[in-house]
Amino acid sequence: MINLHLLYPEMVLAVMALGLIIAELFVAAKHSRILYHLAVLAAIIVLCLVGFTLSNPGQYQGLGTLWSVDPLSQFFKLLVLLATVLCLFLALDYKELPPKHAGIFLCLLLLSSCGMMFLVSSVDLLLTFIALELISISSFILTGFERRNKKSTEGAVKYFLFGAFSSGVMAYGISLFYGFTGGTRLIGLAHTGGPLFILAILLILLGFAFKASIAPMHFWVPDAYEGAPIPVTAFLSLAPKIATLGAMLRLFSVLLPASVLDLTALFALLATLTMTIGNFTAFFQNNVKRLLAYSSIAQAGYMLIGIVSGNTLGLEGILLYSFIYVGMNIGAFAVAQAVGSENSRPDSDPYALESFNGLARRSLGTALAMSFFLLSLSGIPPLAGFIGKFYIFSSAMQAGHYLLAAAGVINSVVSVYYYMRIVYHMFFKAAQTQAALPIGPYLFGSLAIATIAVIFFGIYPEPLIAGVKASAQYLP
Repeated sequence: MINLHLLYPEMVLAVMALGLIIAELFVAAKHSRILYHLAVLAAIIVLCLVGFTLSNPGQYQGLGTLWSVDPLSQFFKLLVLLATVLCLFLALDYKELPPKHAGIFLCLLLLSSCGMMFLVSSVDLLLTFIALELISISSFILTGFERRNKKSTEGAVKYFLFGAFSSGVMAYGISLFYGFTGGTRLIGLAHTGGPLFILAILLILLGFAFKASIAPMHFWVPDAYEGAPIPVTAFLSLAPKIATLGAMLRLFSVLLPASVLDLTALFALLATLTMTIGNFTAFFQNNVKRLLAYSSIAQAGYMLIGIVSGNTLGLEGILLYSFIYVGMNIGAFAVAQAVGSENSRPDSDPYALESFNGLARRSLGTALAMSFFLLSLSGIPPLAGFIGKFYIFSSAMQAGHYLLAAAGVINSVVSVYYYMRIVYHMFFKAAQTQAALPIGPYLFGSLAIATIAVIFFGIYPEPLIAGVKASAQYLP
């Protein structure tokens, strides 16, 4: 049964994305903000469509058994679309994007989001690969969109080269899987084994690791994130990671039980390496974009613990932390954009730690909001990040992975140091200027939404927990 109506949200987003390129032909560059408003409207419309289907729970198969539409996939789609809307708000107040190519920029951003929506619903490895390629190709171009910025070009080239390698590795893994099982669909996969099947799983895992910035496939992240326009950095550090982990939840919940070899220890090792490399490398960063890039690597490690646990609590922890991560990450990058946009001299680093000196004296509310985001990323109560990490670490304890839980707690404690470096510069360093920090209305909107979410769901998480529990029961 084809059930094309299940694809309405993706179809609407794709059509509106392509429509923005056509609309660009009739809109002068000086009026390019109109296109941004249309893109925000498109994302909000699709967000409402997905929200409507989430309010009518059920599990449906589309185009045979290529994709599955259920509350679990819809939850991840909501997160992707929410991240897209908030990143578009950041882009509306970012002056470095060329207005002449606004339609192309917005089209690529929406198509990337569309690919992520396909990814979280996919139950077929071929569709998964196509969705990942749509995300990757769009992301490569978005990373290098500031063509006058050498770091942007350098980051895009590194991203492309690593991406091409990971795509080849994953394609080879899928071909081995097809040769061993006779298909690419995961539904009804029988218990199997053999060295080729194990190799196929490992190669597929490497492909996912690249997109989710899991060690050892994380090397592209710092340069790509530093060079990309900061709204793109916020988007890439958030939406692809969440979508990829959502796909990994669905795929590996089928692949791992079908394998005769227990790969739990490998996943635990990857989670520990990812957390440790991300956190300890962030120690030495003096550029806030790079610091947040390494922080995002560590966050992927925390969420990977939920997959290792393999229990309901782990799944709920991933869903909780993913939702909270949207607010924490968007908020931190929104503040970084506000500070960096003011200091755009070519002879200085606009995102250096020194740029945050005395921020509390210039904009106390912004400095407090940034402190909330950083403390939440550290997992400090009573902020929302603590709730997510508590669920994830508890799931590891429940599954008997005590060392992994301890590694997560230790890494969270370690992360406090480099997050507090930013807080120290904001509150205890002398400001380079006494002028108030200018913040655009859309940037302020993103900042306000993120701040409210981080505080509210830290104090009163029950509504979010209820929604997460309802979605978690649909994992195969």
